[in-house]
Amino acid sequence: MTDGSGSVITTASPQNSKRRDNTARQKQILDVLLETGSATIEGLAERFDVSRMTIHRDAHALVQQGLIDKLHGSIVLRNKVTTQKTVNFRRSRATDLKDAIIQRAISLIQPEQVLVLDDSTTVAAMLPLLPALAPLTIITNAVGVIQALSPYPNLKLICLGGDYNPPRNAFFGLVCEQAAQSLRANMMFLSTSIIHNGTAFQNDQDVVKVKRAMMDIADQCVLLVDSTKFRKGGLHRLASLSEFDRVLTDSHLKPSLGKSLVQDGVKLEICT
Repeated sequence: MTDGSGSVITTASPQNSKRRDNTARQKQILDVLLETGSATIEGLAERFDVSRMTIHRDAHALVQQGLIDKLHGSIVLRNKVTTQKTVNFRRSRATDLKDAIIQRAISLIQPEQVLVLDDSTTVAAMLPLLPALAPLTIITNAVGVIQALSPYPNLKLICLGGDYNPPRNAFFGLVCEQAAQSLRANMMFLSTSIIHNGTAFQNDQDVVKVKRAMMDIADQCVLLVDSTKFRKGGLHRLASLSEFDRVLTDSHLKPSLGKSLVQDGVKLEICT
């Protein structure tokens, strides 16, 4: 089956989508622990925009695999070397739904453009591919973006300051919003936590405010969302999908949902 542009869309069951979502988040939790050694349940819930109960379930799954120990209100690596080997093995075996999305996003960029990048893990997957497109100017509120791209002299980096949020390793707040408003960019790449009824949601209103401020300064806004993001939930409205110049997702999106979004005016691209 194809969508209006001829892109192939395959069907994924709700159970499989949920399982992929949980697995991806647990891998990301292990990435955090490999860097920090430990993390609080509350901090991880805020970082991944999910409930503390969800993180508790993730932690239980990782405990069952012998990778972490769960303490009161926090989790710690059981053995860093063993965990690193496990994570690397899983990555080599797993099919990353984001790969096609990232490749399509990169293809939209031209040298000498000014880009805005948010602090999402999806956008972070673009970073290794950006130096090859230099010269570029990068505007971001994410410390991780600055750290990853700072070794490359042909990438001009502009970091929006403000109130530092440790779990997200990024800046937010009024100062960050005002800093963004003084700039202009060709294109913004961003992601979001949940897509429900054709609307992008975040669970943190401060995150919404900064993302909106950065969206407002870009000529084009490209939303990167793998199919696991299309689910019920969400708290704070970020934007209607029709507000984005492109919405890039993977081929596991339900065909009926894809068709419905296109009919509603969403510029949806299925990346294969």
